[in-house]
Parts: sequence; C-alpha cells; structure tokens
Amino acid sequence: MPAGRVEAVLLDMGGVLVPDLPPYERAARNPILCRELREAGIEEPELLVTEGSQRLIDAYRALASEATQPDLDAVLSELTPRVRGLLLDAYRSETAGLPPPHVRDVVEQLARSYRLGLVSNTIIPGDHHARALEDAGILRYLGAALWSANFGRRKPDPAMLLQVLEELEVAAEHAVLVGDKIRTDVLAASRAGMRAIWLRSPADAPHTGEAEPDFIIHDLRELPDLLQEIG
Repeated sequence: MPAGRVEAVLLDMGGVLVPDLPPYERAARNPILCRELREAGIEEPELLVTEGSQRLIDAYRALASEATQPDLDAVLSELTPRVRGLLLDAYRSETAGLPPPHVRDVVEQLARSYRLGLVSNTIIPGDHHARALEDAGILRYLGAALWSANFGRRKPDPAMLLQVLEELEVAAEHAVLVGDKIRTDVLAASRAGMRAIWLRSPADAPHTGEAEPDFIIHDLRELPDLLQEIG
C-alpha cells in the first residue's frame, strides 16, 4: 500500500464510533409502537415487527455481492404507508445509539491533526445516526459523512470512500480507514487505494484472507498514537 503522510482518517460507525447496532426486532418490545400498529389494523404487531426486521435483513444480505441497497418500500410493499412508516421509525429509534464517552475525546483529538470522515454501511438511511452523533458532540468534527442507505452503494465497494475523500479533498494515499470488519471495511480500503486499520474486538476470529489490514488496534483510544507512528 502507498505510505504517504496521513492527512485524513475515515471512520466506520457501528463497531467503531458506536457499539454494534442492536437488532431491529427489539422494537417489538415497544408498547407504544404495538398499540399504534393495532390502531392501524395490525392484529399481531409483535410478529409484524419481528418479521419485518428479518425481511429487511434478508433483502440487504441478498444484495451483498452487488454492494447495493434494498428498496425498503418495495420490501414492505404490502403494508400501508402508515404501517411502513411506523415500522421504519421504530427501527431507526432502536439503532440510534450514542457513542461511549471516550469516543468523543478521541475524535476531538484526531480533528486537531487530520480531516475526518465517516463511511458506514446501513440498511436504513442514516439521518437518525447523524442526529445521534450531533447530540454526542461528534458530528461537528466530521468534514464528510456518508451512510450507504443514503448513498446507494456500500462497502466493500470503494465508491463511498472515494466520495468522502473527494469531499475532504484528500488523496487516497494520504488517508486511512478505521473499521471493525475485514470483508467490508478493510477490503473497501484496499480497493480504494487506502491503508486500513482494523479495530479488532476480542470476539473476532483471525481474518480469513479477503483483505489484509495494514495495522490492528484493539481499542479506539490506541488510534491517535498509532497515527503518530505512521506519520
């Protein structure tokens, strides 16, 4: 990989800035949602929430090889607009988690030396994630942010990374991507001509060869020192 001076750091969201996103089906435990669904004519709202969640996930996985996004309205096309809206709003609420407190400190520190961007694979458009990051005091430090459900393509396709780099006005050889998944984050970075830093959790198995990370960290708080070493 190129070894130019690091000018930009692209960050994944789930597993890096925020904990891995919880399953959408948790919304089935929301009594207000279930009441609203019953009022909209759904006899078994908990079942609908669970089944709807699985259908979105299946549709997303079915397009993995194409690195594209499902049409959510088409996936849930037999439901009324009112019911679709209730489901999607509930799924958004379940996944709009706040970052741990130390994340803001790390991002603020990085922003003093690097241009920062976010590139995240999501099933649902990421406006709710942007609001959560804004509430956490992180969004202000990001010069560009893209969620695949808004962009239309997802990692490991490099298009989203290249778009963020264009917005940051930084060449790929002067950027690194920090992600927690080999087959999407690290592979996308490799395809974009960037170096990749794998944020490996204790539960991660050794990588399987889809792509080779340039560096490995085990906690985001290790990142500033590593970047100083890279130069």
